[in-house]
Amino acid sequence: MEEEFLRGRKKAMSLLNHSDRTKWELQDRMERAGFSQEVIADAIAYVEGFHYIDDLRYAKRFAEIYRETRSIRRIRQDLKKRHVPEEYIEMALEEIHYDDSSALARELGKLWVDGGELSYGEKQKIAAKLYRKGFRTEDIFQAMGN
Repeated sequence: MEEEFLRGRKKAMSLLNHSDRTKWELQDRMERAGFSQEVIADAIAYVEGFHYIDDLRYAKRFAEIYRETRSIRRIRQDLKKRHVPEEYIEMALEEIHYDDSSALARELGKLWVDGGELSYGEKQKIAAKLYRKGFRTEDIFQAMGN
């Protein structure tokens, strides 16, 4: 059994060596690899002991990395999908001041290349695309100058 615990710890370290993960993601990957719940719990406790896994740090880094390219709503959704606790998501979003204006400007620049006049229908299409990416309607129309 001791050998199985050692194998589980090595697998956890290997998974974290490739990319940062949440506690849930690590547990999920180890379950799919066929480890028992005892071994998974031991491996997670082991890596947590060295601070190799920290959901709050993960949430803060994720929000900081994607603040320029994703809406706040999308960042929140992505973190929830990774089972990050809600209080950690809030702390991470507070650090970036809930501001997604630069991400909105970037996405709008991709869709409205020349910055010229648009018809009502073209504005609606661009607004719909941005809305589907998680930006707020009022922010979209304000950025478009309406």
